Amino acid sequence: MTSSAQLSLDARVAAALPAHRLGRLRAWMEEQRLDAVAVFGADNVTHLSGYARYYGGPSGLVIGRDGERTLAVMRDEVKVAERLSEADSVLGYGIRGFGIELNPLPLLADVVASVPAVSGASRLGLADGLGGMGSLLERRVSAEPVSADGAMYRLRLHKDEDELRKILHAYELCWLGQKAVAEAAQSGRAREIELFTAALAAAQTTHGEPIEFLCDLLSGPLTAEVCCPIHIASPRVAASGEPVIADVVVRANGYWGDTAETHVVGANPEVEAARATLLDILALAGSELRPGATGAEVFRAMARRILDAFPGGEFPHHGGHALGLTSFEDPHVIPSDETPLEPGMVLAVEPGVYFPGGWGARVENVFVVTAEGGVELRQALA
Repeated sequence: MTSSAQLSLDARVAAALPAHRLGRLRAWMEEQRLDAVAVFGADNVTHLSGYARYYGGPSGLVIGRDGERTLAVMRDEVKVAERLSEADSVLGYGIRGFGIELNPLPLLADVVASVPAVSGASRLGLADGLGGMGSLLERRVSAEPVSADGAMYRLRLHKDEDELRKILHAYELCWLGQKAVAEAAQSGRAREIELFTAALAAAQTTHGEPIEFLCDLLSGPLTAEVCCPIHIASPRVAASGEPVIADVVVRANGYWGDTAETHVVGANPEVEAARATLLDILALAGSELRPGATGAEVFRAMARRILDAFPGGEFPHHGGHALGLTSFEDPHVIPSDETPLEPGMVLAVEPGVYFPGGWGARVENVFVVTAEGGVELRQALA
């Protein structure tokens, strides 16, 4: 798999991407007359420092008015955080070992409060992804607290270039999982749970570290059950001629990728034709991801095309969603989401059709919103 860092950015996408999120945050800090911002929780820390660690402890990050970043992690994480993060400095809290201190948040607050940008602040922005850090800091510093939650939310809506590359890496791991499912299913003897495990193994082994992994894996008539939790991977064998829906979702380096594909064990002309039609509908929906369009509009058009193409079929789920630091972010392709799309948003789009008592099919790709419509992520960086 080619490293995303080696890939060139499509010109349409380059024109759509915002400035780096740290610069955007500093501009907001200037508007709010903040001396520093302190953010807490894995997603906030990953977003602004690049640090993501499997099973990491509670963490925080301070961004000074000059843009200097100070990362606070558990003592034993300091060395790895110094290597993996983009922070200018890393501070540790607590004592050596894990599971000894059952209430580590006051210790984290002590370290963050000691950072000069915080201890000397008059106005301090705060985004708390852990819960309770605001009150802990208020007892330790005299700065006026200002919520940074809204600003962080806005920053996360638009992905900048390095985020796009991280999402692409996770997305490509998803497609390796899909390939493993397709190959393993062809025996006609593989159980759903074996196909699920094949996808996980392919993605995780290629990444070289533990990943976070979600997967719908349905076969035969159970494909009409749509997704988890209605049906989860089971000992059922995916037999010759049956469809297999795999919705593979992977988080690596703090960012998520998402795919769905309908595989066929051997051959099934009816399912294969449905998949081809859904791919056409997917491409049309992707082309409609332009600034100013809404998820509601894209959903209505998608639903109409599906139901027109498949009399008697159902489309009982969302038509897509944004992704990045989580696998299911705003905005959403649903009837009620009237949020105007903006350049640099990244959305997974997933049309499907299901025949109760029969079978179902689903496909899904990830797109970047540009002025010319959505650009599929593997074309955005090629």
